[in-house]
Amino acid sequence: MQNFDRLYTEYKERFILIASSYLRDKAQAEDLVTDCYMHFWENRKEICASTDNIPAYILGMVRYKCIDALRERQQHLQTQQQIYQIGLRNIRENLAALEECDLAKVLFRKEVEEIFRSRLAEMPELSAQIFMANRFENQTYQEIAQRYNISVRKVTREIQQCLKLLREDLGDYLPLAIILFPHFLDK
Repeated sequence: MQNFDRLYTEYKERFILIASSYLRDKAQAEDLVTDCYMHFWENRKEICASTDNIPAYILGMVRYKCIDALRERQQHLQTQQQIYQIGLRNIRENLAALEECDLAKVLFRKEVEEIFRSRLAEMPELSAQIFMANRFENQTYQEIAQRYNISVRKVTREIQQCLKLLREDLGDYLPLAIILFPHFLDK
């Protein structure tokens, strides 16, 4: 116990200074060094039996914990950057769509509904029935599969194909269609 107190007092501030120089966060460095000392204390019998230089052992733990903390911070920053890039890309796309969109066309709800009806009428009967069962009758993919005696995977493919065709047909009307029929064009 007395040796631990001496070890703690003599090296703690040095270890914090080293960790802080890498992490640039004194509070995190203090927590990290404290964790290393706690790990040492909890496993002191095994550690003392396997090493002669306890300060070097603890310093090694500090080093590895700094590496882990920096990798975690790096991953966090990369994720934030990806989210930022996605947000920026969405803003650019929306801005471009608004700049290119002929708002006079978008004001006509009946035209959007006509495109919608026309595309459904042109689809194979089963495809249209599957799509309408899902979007108008709120049936799940499983319920539709049982109703038409087909696989859930086929239901998924059919709905995806219908959505693709509707999005293509709607073109400039797509922003209005999303507002008017949000549950028909999502997924």
